[in-house]
Amino acid sequence: MTYCLKVTIYRYLALLTLLGGFGSAGADPIWHCSRSDVQVANISDDFALAALSIEREVIRIALKDLYAVYQGKPVKLSGGLPLSACFVDLTAPMTNQAMNSIGVHPITLKSLTQQNSLVKAKVYRAKEEASMLACITQHHPAIGYLSKPTHTETVGPCF
Repeated sequence: MTYCLKVTIYRYLALLTLLGGFGSAGADPIWHCSRSDVQVANISDDFALAALSIEREVIRIALKDLYAVYQGKPVKLSGGLPLSACFVDLTAPMTNQAMNSIGVHPITLKSLTQQNSLVKAKVYRAKEEASMLACITQHHPAIGYLSKPTHTETVGPCF
């Protein structure tokens, strides 16, 4: 193969990859978590009560808990709050990618939906990716996934 042909093929494959036409159907989903209120003291004011401010940090979650909640198992965070999970329609490619990334077979979610036990398991369906933020916020503390990193007052990337 000539040098020019190799360069042309390489550029073509690189372009296909950038455009998402080669390999996966899009970017990998990014896991997002609810934010919690955390009081932080301001050192400049000698820890006076007025110097306490509220910072909103994402909840801390272990991968095993992420896996468990999407299997319909109850997961409690520190403080005893139950963890909720949101997902987009089971036929969405992003759902399959997200579930595969944590080792949950999409059939597990499908069986939960067929048994009508999603709410009992604290797993909630978002109609589309655009409603995922609302789902995570509404069912705080909760997790879900989006196609790109999103930072709001109530939600942020987990990892």
